[in-house]
Amino acid sequence: MNTEKEYEVYEFVDESMKVDENILSVDFYFDSDVTLDEAVHRVDTLVEANTEVIFTGHRPSIYSLSPFVQEGGRI
Repeated sequence: MNTEKEYEVYEFVDESMKVDENILSVDFYFDSDVTLDEAVHRVDTLVEANTEVIFTGHRPSIYSLSPFVQEGGRI
């Protein structure tokens, strides 16, 4: 695991939160032929397999698709 910080995270206090929890949004990157359902399944599998880290939950919220792929294959 790379210990150098290669990213910047925007941090703020969400005054509209209804529950006492913190939320970290993380981007996962997939090949352009991976569907939304496949991507969600892969992340679910990763989270469920990790018994050392405790999460209170997770949910997919946005899936950004490559503009270089059309239905049926690559452009």
